[in-house]
Amino acid sequence: MEAPAVLYHYASLDTLALILHNRTIRFSRLDKVDDPQEQRSADSQNLGKMKLVSCWTSSDEESIPMWREYAGAECGVRIQMKSHPFKRYSVSTESLSKLSSDAVLNTPGGKFDGLQLPLEDFWDKKYHFKEMARSVEMLHEVQYTNDKSLLFPKLIHNCENGWIEADLNTLGIHKATAWSYQNEWRYVLTAVPVGIASVIKGDVEAVKRATEVILDRCDPEIPSFYDLIISDEAFSSMKIVASPKMTPGNRLILDALVQKCAPGIEVTESAIELS
Repeated sequence: MEAPAVLYHYASLDTLALILHNRTIRFSRLDKVDDPQEQRSADSQNLGKMKLVSCWTSSDEESIPMWREYAGAECGVRIQMKSHPFKRYSVSTESLSKLSSDAVLNTPGGKFDGLQLPLEDFWDKKYHFKEMARSVEMLHEVQYTNDKSLLFPKLIHNCENGWIEADLNTLGIHKATAWSYQNEWRYVLTAVPVGIASVIKGDVEAVKRATEVILDRCDPEIPSFYDLIISDEAFSSMKIVASPKMTPGNRLILDALVQKCAPGIEVTESAIELS
């Protein structure tokens, strides 16, 4: 299914303050989201820590359950933002000089431009996100099912060369039908437990460590969250709806917050009335 032109995110005033002040969207690991089943697979305890998500809904109609669960009827907001709202990156000349000649020569057509994440963030880390590449889709529609093989997929496979690998593509994409009212789309970051420098050097020890991570023998050491910068275009076109029972005091806080951090952004009242 083609991604919607805009998506919606229910949030507290506290979360909105961070979004507006930092101009970022936070991705959280699957083991930190509200559905504990999402981090589980049929064959590993670690792999849920290697997938980070930011959760949105495609429903343009306000949802009372979503207001109550994720924003608060008296003190929350619903954010509307264009899909794929994140800043794009180019690799600096300094960073290009660190890449192997083969890496540069074998990526024609400017593939080091338009990256979805900044390469420099991962030089000295023990991981990187595969969605850094502009060719890897970050936005996915959640599929609702009660099929246990999809909710808890088998992810680990043996390779012909004797190594093992974990296919994380199906993890974090399915949820039980009890959650279907959310009409969820989510942005996904998939961690690869090998750093960029190790990839360039062909570091065998780093690959061995990745195998240990997959087999639950060591922690993947992936941060519990990662913040992506919102593009100027997406930020300026953002719209905000105040929660149905927002108190006068919270409305003053909301208006002051928008005036300080994002003057010109449209703030409207909820179409829902709650007693």
